[in-house]
Parts: sequence; C-alpha cells; structure tokens
Amino acid sequence: MPSPRSTRVLAALVVAIALLAGACGSDGSEEPDAAVTEESTPEPAAPTGPPPTTADHWHAPYGLFICDETGEGFVQPFTTTDNPSGVFSLADGIIHVQPFSPEFSGPNATLGLFFEAVGLEISDDMISVAGGDAVAEGFDCNGEPTVLQVARWQLDDIDAGAEIFTEGLADVSFANDLEVYTIAYLPEGAEIPLPPTIGNLASLSDVDPADRPVLPDGFTVAVVDPPAPGATITGETPCPGPDAERTTVFEQAPPMCLEPGVAYDAVFTTSEGVIRVELDTENTPETVNNFVVLSRYGYYDGTALFRTDPSIDIIQGGSPTTNAPGDPGPGYTITDEGDFVLDEETGQLAGPYTYLPGDLVMARSQGPDSSGAQFFFAAGPNTSFLDSQGTYLNFGRTVEGLDVLETILGLHADDPASGLGGGPSRGVTITSVEIVER
Repeated sequence: MPSPRSTRVLAALVVAIALLAGACGSDGSEEPDAAVTEESTPEPAAPTGPPPTTADHWHAPYGLFICDETGEGFVQPFTTTDNPSGVFSLADGIIHVQPFSPEFSGPNATLGLFFEAVGLEISDDMISVAGGDAVAEGFDCNGEPTVLQVARWQLDDIDAGAEIFTEGLADVSFANDLEVYTIAYLPEGAEIPLPPTIGNLASLSDVDPADRPVLPDGFTVAVVDPPAPGATITGETPCPGPDAERTTVFEQAPPMCLEPGVAYDAVFTTSEGVIRVELDTENTPETVNNFVVLSRYGYYDGTALFRTDPSIDIIQGGSPTTNAPGDPGPGYTITDEGDFVLDEETGQLAGPYTYLPGDLVMARSQGPDSSGAQFFFAAGPNTSFLDSQGTYLNFGRTVEGLDVLETILGLHADDPASGLGGGPSRGVTITSVEIVER
C-alpha cells in the first residue's frame, strides 16, 4: 500500500494532467511558457531521408499501472496535449506512431516522445508533470518497495512473456508494430499485467478491417449460450410460490405480490461472486415487484451479464432468450415510476433519476413505459453521464459485492461491431437471484 504522501502526490499528478490537457489552445497546442528559453528547448535537426508513409504508422496498446491499496490499478489512458513528433495518444489507450519525419519513425520512436506528447516526463525512477508533481518509485506496495519498470510484449507472441526494462526508460524504442506496453510501479519481480486496452486495436480507424491484428485470448467478448427456455404462463400471472416452476414467457404483467411493510433484498449469485442489493420499495414499488416476481420464477437463472461499457460504467443482463440486448423480454412492459416528461416535438423522454456506483437500474428503449426485464448495474462514476437523461428506473442499491462489479467491468473487451461497447472477455453468468425478505 502506498504511503499517504505517495497517494496525495498521485492524486495531485492526475489533477495536474487534467489541467495540463485543458490548457491547450484551439489548435491542440499548448500556450508558450514565458519561462522557457531557446537554450532549454533547442530546435530539432532538419529531417533527413525519405518522408514517412502509411507503412510507418505503428500502434502499441499501453497502460500505466500504479500499485494502490488493493495492489492493482490502471490509470485512465492519457490524451495528447501536444504532438511535436507524431508519437501520440487519443485517450484510447493506444500509442499511435504516425511520424512527421524519419527521425521519429520505427525504432526512432521512443516512450520519451510519447510521454512528452501527453505532457509528462519519464525517468528511470519517476513519472512527473514537467516542472511539477511526480510519482517516484520506492513507495510501499503490499509490504515491498516499488520499482518503476516497463514491460514489453509482442502481440503475436504474448505467451512468450515480457521483456522488462528498469533503466533508460525514456529511450525504450518501438522495435516493431503492434508491441504491447505496461509501465508499472510494482515490486521487483512482481507479475506485470497486460494493459486492458489491447482490445481497442480492433477499432483502429486508420487500419483496414481486413488488416487488423488477431487479438489474444481474453481480449475478445465471450459468447455465452442462453439457458434452456422456461415455461409459459397465459392469462393472469399468479404471484409465485416457493416452488414456482422456472418461467420465462408471460402474457400479462404480474399483480402486486409484495407484502406491505416488508423490505426486500436481491442476492445475485454469479460466476464472479455474490452481489447483494437492497431493493427500493418506497420509491419504486411497482418496479421492485416486477423484479421480485421474475426472480422468484427463476427468470434470470443461468443468464449472462452480457454487456459491459466502461464509457458509462455499466454491466447489463436479463435476457434469458438471447443473452444479448436484443431479446423478446418477458412478454410485457411495466409502467414508468417517477416524474417523466415527454417532449411532444422531439419525442425525447426525460426522467428524474441519477446514478451512483452500485445502483441497480432497469434498462429500457426510448419510448415511455418500455422497461420489461433487462437491467444494469452502475459499476463506476461514469454512469452519472446518464443523469442528463434520467429515464432509467433506479430501483436498488448494492450493499455487498461492489468489488465483484468492479471485477466484472474490468473484464471488458471492446466489440466495435455491437455499437454497445462490448462485453466481458470471459463468460459471466447468474446462477440465481434469491429474494430475501427483511
């Protein structure tokens, strides 16, 4: 665990990075610093040799890993604040080598050039904002001092292991296209994890889809077969008893089956661990009732948490027929609870809900009263980006298993073809959802 001092410095460094990025002019360049002299920033030598071509465009997924209180933690990918060489990044977790001259192409491109482009400096023992805050190696990580090091893998031979650098870090050069880098503060000899951004290679806009690299196992979305179909109930839906048959098709929405004055928890047993949610019967009784009835009918048993999207930090599930967003649902939809407003001119719906990590929320289509059975967990702060819509009914709060949600979201692999972010790189299934009365 890092000391309080190193934690504060890290936080300051992250803030400084954000401020540095915000200081760019409209053309993407930084305002000149009056304290910088010509002597301290000599002009580069005139380029020699043939100009670079698209064949010189290389890509390298990367991650900055800093040992935190749990022993692991990738920092948010950086965005270029200046681009003096053509070695840059666009917050996609990929180092783009698109050199402006032969001086910066192929093995002439270095990690130092990349760090310069994102407004940072790297030495053999620290990463710092130029002239500002720094994170130095040596802070405590699970009882051992950290060492700043760089691990480099070849994408087509990940299993061969990484080449480790502890000296000359700014001068580490890109020997091949499609190398993979993790810059890590970890104890010497500790296993260095692969960066989670490898999957972003599948969506490179400047690479023909036919030429995109084959990704290693663990960086593609897992496909999970849906469970066997359940029974069908026609006519009115009875409140389920303790031995209710698993049912997945209903003709009508259920009646109110909740007991007055009783509090309810939903306990999700998943392949990644247990998640316990306190259901909000006070503000969303109809939504909770629908979820409780479906759960007691075994509707969610054996289904997958099929979608993850780190851009909004959600984990989605609830599709027993397809294990995918496109699912026929239970056969009905439920009424929206809350003060919803429909703009007659635009057809846009607005609702009252906001979202915090751990919230259990109903998925929906764009129209009013369109929720049925699909749900999602808010697994991080980015779910607050949905606050401006506020239309997803928030009906529960995780009280156990936030770490499980973080683990599942951390399994994310991109799927550009889906248009919905992607999904876990290994199958994540719900064994059961048990409803517990309190």
